[in-house]
Amino acid sequence: MRTYFKMVLVFFVCVSVHVFANQVVLVTGASRGIGYAIAELLAHEKYTVYAGVRENSSLKLVTLAQNQNPDYFHVIPLDITDQQSVDEAVKTIYEKEGRIDILVNNAGVLIMGSVENVTIEEAQKVFDVNFFGMMRMTQAVLPLMRAQQKGHIIQISSRSGFRPLPSIGIYAASKFAMEGLSETIAALLKPTIKVSLIEPGPVNTDLDILAPYGSRLSRDQDPYYSVFETAGLLDPYSPLMQQPVEIALIVKEAIESENPHFRYQTTELIKRQAARRFVDVTGTSHINEWDAVLNR
Repeated sequence: MRTYFKMVLVFFVCVSVHVFANQVVLVTGASRGIGYAIAELLAHEKYTVYAGVRENSSLKLVTLAQNQNPDYFHVIPLDITDQQSVDEAVKTIYEKEGRIDILVNNAGVLIMGSVENVTIEEAQKVFDVNFFGMMRMTQAVLPLMRAQQKGHIIQISSRSGFRPLPSIGIYAASKFAMEGLSETIAALLKPTIKVSLIEPGPVNTDLDILAPYGSRLSRDQDPYYSVFETAGLLDPYSPLMQQPVEIALIVKEAIESENPHFRYQTTELIKRQAARRFVDVTGTSHINEWDAVLNR
């Protein structure tokens, strides 16, 4: 009898893995960092992955991953600030696969500096990628997900989406905007289409290292530059820094959960910080509040 139950358990585990592995995933900003780690991990786990990369991005990493998993890792040109590029990428994937099960909105940019020292044009660039790029992608895939009555949108947000650092106010504002819109999407699309926010802190990627400082004032004129520097808020390296693969594993956990959380903090420290902001750090209770209003 014990052997029988073991066989049944193994069967259901294998079926579950097979079901997840057949899913089609589109990852934006996949040429490096978190996006690359997500695409590589999921392709290794036999998901059909489309790694969206801008044409001027370095393809060294994605080419290597494509060679290692040629049946599962596919590179596709994608600039999320260009509506035509977004539409063409989604159309290409749909024509090849007949579905898009998971969208990972990962692509993002960062600018440092106080609100006084970031130009409107610099702020618009951040929002065009971090917020409007996410919105373009979401609008493009939602009709497909509604038609197939299934889907999962994973938003790579940030701890700065609920606990902003003073030195990255514009970036934080874009992530606050992402989180606000995501809450409404999650409430509206439940239960057919799932939405999850991933909220990491510092991660060992180029995002912080290559981030420019606002150019509205020179550093000598900026009243906050020395304050940020003294406080260590301009240092791209942190002893708390995670590796991209750690974030990728949490994305995989969210994808493979039968009832995924709305919010996922990526360390125990960030969970404690979230607990000081939210009654429910998973965000599920807020999404559920809308069920009665939406007559479900």
